Amino acid sequence: MLSGLVEALAGDGGRLSLLSRHASQHPGGIDCDYHDAAAFSRALEVAVERNGPIDLAIAWFHTLRIAAPRLLAEQVRGRMFQVLGSATADPAHPQRLATAAAVAEGLQGCQLRQVVLGFQVTGDGSRWLTNEEISGGVLDAVRTDRPLTIIGQVEPWAARP
Repeated sequence: MLSGLVEALAGDGGRLSLLSRHASQHPGGIDCDYHDAAAFSRALEVAVERNGPIDLAIAWFHTLRIAAPRLLAEQVRGRMFQVLGSATADPAHPQRLATAAAVAEGLQGCQLRQVVLGFQVTGDGSRWLTNEEISGGVLDAVRTDRPLTIIGQVEPWAARP
């Protein structure tokens, strides 16, 4: 879903480390399972050994009930963009955004930014964002460097797909 973002950042000349279950399919990729804290820590160590300190991280963890988001935040010496699903914007749960931000709590080196994925309202209903919209929106968030970016819309909440 973020391949367009990765291609754009690589085109900017940045040193990239991709960490995911199937990252080794890409140049510089490091396979890991973010549900396994020890394996994820080792993958972060390899990334830092290969490319130096992490000055920009873009992280999309589908849950915060694991150690990986905090482990990453502890390694970041710059900006960390936390990609969050639309449920973060659910008005019935207003604490979710603050709960997600807690991954960087107390860390001096990590400048947390949040990107909430919304939806698009169309003439005949609504739909989730496309991969291209997600990649483009996250890239825009990185380039504009706002503390909070919403891609698409999250209001009215009742209009979500």
